[in-house]
Amino acid sequence: MSIKCKVVAKTNPQNREESKFYVQPIRKGTISRGKMEEAIVRETSLSKGDVRSVLTTLSDFIADYLTEGYNIALNEIGTLSIRVSSEGVVLEADATVNNIKNVSVGFRPSVELREKVLKTKFEKE
Repeated sequence: MSIKCKVVAKTNPQNREESKFYVQPIRKGTISRGKMEEAIVRETSLSKGDVRSVLTTLSDFIADYLTEGYNIALNEIGTLSIRVSSEGVVLEADATVNNIKNVSVGFRPSVELREKVLKTKFEKE
């Protein structure tokens, strides 16, 4: 199976008269949690209620552990972690948590996932 791609022109922000063409994947949409539940039910002996319960609990634990400062390794998927960006200061004494400007969730794919993704085939629309 392959992912269809389209060509998009993008203007250079520093020179509005200059543009380049880039290839972008055409997204088919987003798989909802409900669709994931249905797929897991089809492939396993678990009930829909069991799958929903596990996914809800997993989601809760991920949020709890991340906010406690843990990285979360989901072996075949990858590792989730809290990432922060902060304002730099000259003196160490001036560095406080008030310098934090943004907090996000980072994702580092596992070797297995990365290898599968690297095998993806693409075709131009």
